[in-house]
Amino acid sequence: MLKTMLKLLKYLSSLLLFILALVFLFHQYSLNKEKKLLTSSIGQRVEVDGKNMNVYVAGKGPKTLVFLSGSGTSSPILDFKVLYSSLEKDYRIVVVEKFGYGFSDDSATSRDLDTLLTQTRSALQKVGIEGPYVLLPHSMSGLEALHWSTVYPKEIEGIIGLDMSLPEAYDTWHPNMLAYNSLQIVANIGLSRLLYAVDKNIAALTDDSLSQKEQSIYKALFYRRPLSNAVIKEAEQVKKSSLLVKQEQFPKIPSLLFVSNGQGTGFTQEKWRGISRRFAKGRGHIVLKFLNSPHYIYHDSSDDIVKEIRKFLNKID
Repeated sequence: MLKTMLKLLKYLSSLLLFILALVFLFHQYSLNKEKKLLTSSIGQRVEVDGKNMNVYVAGKGPKTLVFLSGSGTSSPILDFKVLYSSLEKDYRIVVVEKFGYGFSDDSATSRDLDTLLTQTRSALQKVGIEGPYVLLPHSMSGLEALHWSTVYPKEIEGIIGLDMSLPEAYDTWHPNMLAYNSLQIVANIGLSRLLYAVDKNIAALTDDSLSQKEQSIYKALFYRRPLSNAVIKEAEQVKKSSLLVKQEQFPKIPSLLFVSNGQGTGFTQEKWRGISRRFAKGRGHIVLKFLNSPHYIYHDSSDDIVKEIRKFLNKID
């Protein structure tokens, strides 16, 4: 009986390895085919700390809007298109793809706030974009935006939070790094092609903001690097980053914070909105706008957000 069970186990193990090998080979074949979609980047690559960072610049106008993506967004440039396409006629649009995102190189070095900020500012300088800036951070990039406004307040004339994370959101943050690393291995094998429905789960692919070619580029970027080293490092260090921002004195910079219903944040609507209310309390320069939309708020409520952005920018002239 024992010999039979061992034989069965050996057979099943061999079968599993064979299936994984097939998945890996198919993944590599697909990546090779998708390479042609990524031969030239959307935007321009500049050298920062010995690596290439990608920056998208479009439009002209009296205000420079700098978009900063949330954690793990595969293509920030394409993800934000639903929003900036309605603004680029009147404002200068900039999307900075940090290391590990979009067309930028990956990085396994420290992703502490000072490093992130130094690299972002360096990339802007390399493409000739000078401040002052209006920052539009989504999710985790809210910490970078707050830190930026504290360290270099003269560079920031406004913050428009796109359901941006605030320090309190990470009070109970305890990332399972083993799970992150395991997911990265699974993704690199190619199982993400089988187990993750990108067309249903990625907000930018569920609306009509992208052309068919742009959708293909987005998918190619996702499959090339579903979970980058930089994203894992950010998750590992975000608790420390949030504690740093908590200790800083946020200057009186005009701020418009759009806040979602909490769906996709890991919080209930009440708890998620409560974090924003407590942050804004006693700060007259912060305006909160609550929308009944999930975390990628600008895909669900882009028209309303664009209208409010225009009103806000007119007020800070």
